[in-house]
Amino acid sequence: MSAKIRVAVAGVGSCASALIQGVEFYSRNTDKTYGLMYPEIGGYKPADIDFVVGFDIDARKVAHSLQEAIYANPNCNMQVVDPETKFRCITPEATVFRGPTLDGIAPHMRHLNPDITFVEDDQQPVISPDEYKKILKEFKVDILLNYMPVGSEEAARWYIENAVEAGIHIVNCMPTYISTEDARVLEAKAVKNRVTVVGSDMRSSYGASRLSEVLQGSMMDSGLVVTQHIQMNMAAGTTQGQEHIINGRSANTDFLNMAEKNRLHNKHISKENVLSGQSIVRGVGTEGTTMFAGPSLTVVQRPGGVYMGTDNKVCNIDIVAYGYAGARYELTARLSVQDSPNSGGIVVDAIRFCKVAQEMDIIGYLRGPSAWSQKTPPVHMTTADAKFECDAMARRVYTPMTEKQKASVLYPAGGAQPNLELLEYTFQKAKTEYE
Repeated sequence: MSAKIRVAVAGVGSCASALIQGVEFYSRNTDKTYGLMYPEIGGYKPADIDFVVGFDIDARKVAHSLQEAIYANPNCNMQVVDPETKFRCITPEATVFRGPTLDGIAPHMRHLNPDITFVEDDQQPVISPDEYKKILKEFKVDILLNYMPVGSEEAARWYIENAVEAGIHIVNCMPTYISTEDARVLEAKAVKNRVTVVGSDMRSSYGASRLSEVLQGSMMDSGLVVTQHIQMNMAAGTTQGQEHIINGRSANTDFLNMAEKNRLHNKHISKENVLSGQSIVRGVGTEGTTMFAGPSLTVVQRPGGVYMGTDNKVCNIDIVAYGYAGARYELTARLSVQDSPNSGGIVVDAIRFCKVAQEMDIIGYLRGPSAWSQKTPPVHMTTADAKFECDAMARRVYTPMTEKQKASVLYPAGGAQPNLELLEYTFQKAKTEYE
């Protein structure tokens, strides 16, 4: 084991803020384990994670310390740790560098109130790929978290592929490399550079994707046939801790960014992969069924008041199924959550799985942790099978799946070319079922 897991964050938004504050919370409250699916993974606890550098494009974050940046607008997640507290999990030298904008800001986001949208920095020099790799090495980064906004395909690939070339492990929290074709290309680079990847498109500890998967899977395991599964999401309500503030709310930047449909293509595919995945792993076809996951309903306050973002997310699920002798079942569920901390609860595990896998000589996509923590993993699994793989890795125990991903197996007899045919995939298209 290493003393610490050193993490870089690309995109210092609400999700990054919630994750970092949560790690600080558990570092200071070691007796508290609620909210943690894995208090320990391979000997690593949340307190063993250090955040060492950040990358962003917002003027309120760039060239500031990482601790200052996680509290800057437009972040609107719940405040867990007082901003005046000296963080233990953020290294003293942790700074936010000016990354390339590329497609990281949707055009419509430039016309919203600055309190709820991005403000592009025009003062600091934009780092080059070589400078980026140098920074990662100088700060001794183990793992990069990709927190780019949905639809930022170019920006995500810039951060991820350059990091892989620098020998950095990846947790890809956004819907990119969704198709099997794209995932194979990324994995080939990861294997070549002997790094691990958890991806793609982070689900929450207990959010819409987890609830959809568990409800649908339990019905199918009970012998029912699911003919309709509709999942709709919206930003609504108030960020926890601000209930006393009498004011309207706009969606957080994640939802606002997805207001334009041209940013949503991969997100739509990814969310529907959760619904179809539970049929695929059970060998059940989805032809003719109604399975639809609407990525978001975005709300913005009317002009004239005080603009405030909300980190509260509401999911509504409607399922129709048929069972014994054709008996009909209808299930309706509503889940309201704090969006960013819900994500943080799963990323804190993904980070540690990457580190443990590295120490176990496993390279490429981590199939179990990806199926457990991502909407579009390279291999879909039942909830139980994904948990089994994660439990084994948390104990540093190999499974038939991870045995094949040892570097010594992928590179037999020290050969120069890896045997990529050993890597399993559930085929996934680059389009939705409705295209």
